[in-house]
Amino acid sequence: MIISGQLRAQGSVPQITFGGGGGLATAFAGSQLQKTTTVFYGNAAFYPVAYFNVNIEAQTGVLSGRSLNKKNTKSFDNNYQAVIINGELQARIIIAPDINGFFDVVRNIYVGAGYGLMRGDITYVSLIKPNPIAHIKNTLRVVPFKAGYELNVVKNNYNEPVLKLDGCLSLNYVNGKGIDGYYNKNAASFSFYSYCSLGLRYAISLRHGRARDYNKFD
Repeated sequence: MIISGQLRAQGSVPQITFGGGGGLATAFAGSQLQKTTTVFYGNAAFYPVAYFNVNIEAQTGVLSGRSLNKKNTKSFDNNYQAVIINGELQARIIIAPDINGFFDVVRNIYVGAGYGLMRGDITYVSLIKPNPIAHIKNTLRVVPFKAGYELNVVKNNYNEPVLKLDGCLSLNYVNGKGIDGYYNKNAASFSFYSYCSLGLRYAISLRHGRARDYNKFD
């Protein structure tokens, strides 16, 4: 069989990773012009097996939108921080190793989902009188849906990854009004923002429950 439905003992040594990176985000919150902005992240992950991890991620950056005319005056800059817990599962759970070059590439694709909180500090809000508030702070719930690719760029003598390149595209569902600072009757009860990121993860192998210097190269 090319694809096996059995769980494989791929990378039996658990690992922890620490990493970070950055990328581009776009908020879909009802403004006429969706601006693409820069967002940075850092994360820490635990891999009980090579094809699955649970990680905690912190994001910081700006989500932004602008009005194009007087009919839609919605403009905002959301200087936000988010903390999200994710689970990620790689295709290698069902694809056997060393089939051919194509499947060796496909094995590194992963999907994931999570849950977290976003703390927003929103400026440049243009609300209609008699309530012209221009600065709003709030906390909202975030549910990310992720697809990505994790490439092991450096391995040690035990053929275990030491440095991973991680590219990810996430669509983040934000529950509740206010990602843009608007709470009037026309504000949507939910919003989305996309985040396309690239980063690195440094991996430490765990043996007998301890993190030891098994990341040697000689």
